[in-house]
Amino acid sequence: MNFTAEFFPENGTQPSEVNATTFDCDSSSYTPQGIASLRFQILIYLAYSAIFLTSIVGNVAVFLVVHLLPRMNTVTNLFIANLALGDMLMTIFCIPFSFVSIFVLQYWPFGAIICRIVNYSQAISVLVSAYTMIAISADRYLAIMWPLKPRVTKRLARILIFLVWTGALATAAPIPVFSTLIQPTEFYDHCDLSICTEVWPDDHSDHGYSLTLMTLQFLAPLIVLITTYVQIACKVWAKTPPGESVKQRDQRILQSKRKMIKMMITVVAVFTICWLPFNIFMLVPLDPDWRPLPYLWFLFHWLAMSHSCYNPIIYCYMNEKFRQGFRRLVEMIGRRCCCWMGATRRKSDASTNTEMLQLFPSTTLMTTVASGVGSAAGSREWCRKGL
Repeated sequence: MNFTAEFFPENGTQPSEVNATTFDCDSSSYTPQGIASLRFQILIYLAYSAIFLTSIVGNVAVFLVVHLLPRMNTVTNLFIANLALGDMLMTIFCIPFSFVSIFVLQYWPFGAIICRIVNYSQAISVLVSAYTMIAISADRYLAIMWPLKPRVTKRLARILIFLVWTGALATAAPIPVFSTLIQPTEFYDHCDLSICTEVWPDDHSDHGYSLTLMTLQFLAPLIVLITTYVQIACKVWAKTPPGESVKQRDQRILQSKRKMIKMMITVVAVFTICWLPFNIFMLVPLDPDWRPLPYLWFLFHWLAMSHSCYNPIIYCYMNEKFRQGFRRLVEMIGRRCCCWMGATRRKSDASTNTEMLQLFPSTTLMTTVASGVGSAAGSREWCRKGL
């Protein structure tokens, strides 16, 4: 799937329709009608900036919470951290490059190598998210449907994560091969501008791979996820048979399982809502002169990109352990900052005290300095305990 398609330059006021002698190479001269309005441009800037910042902060926090806090280092959370890693890949390689090339400049200024890397990374990110959600559903399915069978270990989880990335890299492998820079109209040729897109040998290959990719990164995972979570939901929400007592401990475990399943079903639902419209939009042929088309493109593209920022919000809202983990992470960061500032201040104080002792070697001053040294030692001990 081509995320950096040459959509905006070829709609609205067509540069190719302008006489070659009157070409204006300012990209604003061919921005689609309505998109150039200041109000809409401000909306676009704010919308993409919001998802970029939220995604970076949220996904980095999830990744650090899982890997820095031993209590959060569970099998399911390792998969969740991998989801965060995939979302960070999308945030870094898709949102800024797509925003600049499609909405700001309407051409690709970053070169052919970055074009291949960006297109490849974007496809990998979606595939990693889809395959990781399948791994999570399989882990939950085995744990709930067959509780007496051996559980997935952390070692096996890491192997599965490696296989997820290997599968994603292999599935998206044709994209960097066929990604290139082209000049689709006389305008681009005259102004020496290019766009980043996929150029396949023929339309049949292009359409065939697009359908295959959509199936592997969206349709097939969605079928698997719906099937497994429906069976899991039937199991964990099944009524207790009459006359069979439920221990309080078992009830707590059951409630915990239900909360986790609710959270993962929400994650799958958000993934579907965000990516389904964009996938349909990219496959269905539409009239390029249709007036609402630029706005639909913006809406569906933003919705797809915004998926990268929702998962951390879901974890924080629906999982108490993640909320505690986020609070603990903030405390750790704050403590590190305080300790760093304290260490810097102690170095400065030590230098000052040394100079004072050389000038005024009195008993009172030595007592004061010794007190300061003891306080510094206590501060260092506090830092070690906190970290």
